[in-house]
Amino acid sequence: MKVVSTEKLPEKLKTILIIDDPTSKDLEDADVLIGWPSRINLVIEKCKNLKMIQTFSAGVDNLEFKLIPPHVKIFSNAGAYALPVAEHAWGLILAAAKGVNIKERLTAYQIYGRTLLVVGGGGIGTEVARLGRSFKTFNVGISRSFKDITVFDKTDEITKAKEYVREADIIVDTLPLNLKTKGILNYDLLSGVKKNCIIVNVGRGETVDEDGMFKLLSERNDVRFATDVFWKDAEGKENFFTSKLWKLNNFFATFHTAGAYGNNEVMVNAMSIAIDNVKRFITGEETRNEVKNF
Repeated sequence: MKVVSTEKLPEKLKTILIIDDPTSKDLEDADVLIGWPSRINLVIEKCKNLKMIQTFSAGVDNLEFKLIPPHVKIFSNAGAYALPVAEHAWGLILAAAKGVNIKERLTAYQIYGRTLLVVGGGGIGTEVARLGRSFKTFNVGISRSFKDITVFDKTDEITKAKEYVREADIIVDTLPLNLKTKGILNYDLLSGVKKNCIIVNVGRGETVDEDGMFKLLSERNDVRFATDVFWKDAEGKENFFTSKLWKLNNFFATFHTAGAYGNNEVMVNAMSIAIDNVKRFITGEETRNEVKNF
């Protein structure tokens, strides 16, 4: 099978599999297309023989599914960024708890032994809960499915979110973006959070309602929100520099640096995981992260 990448790959990754750069002829003959969703969208219609798409990204919400023939199998790279993103989530928790980089003396919140609610039980959520053990957190996970329930003290359906956000001291959103998760963390859900609650988003920006979060933080100065992901404008760019949340002293953020964009080592490792999945597809081995519901 002919495998074409939308990106020029480090040479060491080409030792896993023979991968061509995207010339017009290569794209025409490609059986497998691998890359970032935004770049895949630009060339998908040139690929006449396509059988598989593999993204380097964990999420596939940026893929233009209407351009993809129904017979083409789609695979995400879910889990490839789990540990570095979970580490980043705890960096944001600690920054919010201790008031890092705020030009006034905020009350420092303690997190040891507190209740941690992880929204989304995939790879990232699992690692967030696992790292929480170091702080003796009581781990609650709500999700449609779980990668590893052993790291949680209690698990339940995500439909029970309203019940559990009222009990949590720390809430970490690790959700992918789809029709069911868009705006799921909204004012109505979060208005009943505990005093001194810390909310962190390392999932997708749009899983949190920005207007609702601004209203909550404006009304409740004790609540703190930290995020590594922002909301996209009409051009598809994150509004890191223009979000109105920057007006508030109970808001903390980084510029989408938890995963591949913040560390080349993380990016190369994630690419190698994606390429290995392509190799599995070609050799008939069991593949990971097929996307079926979109």
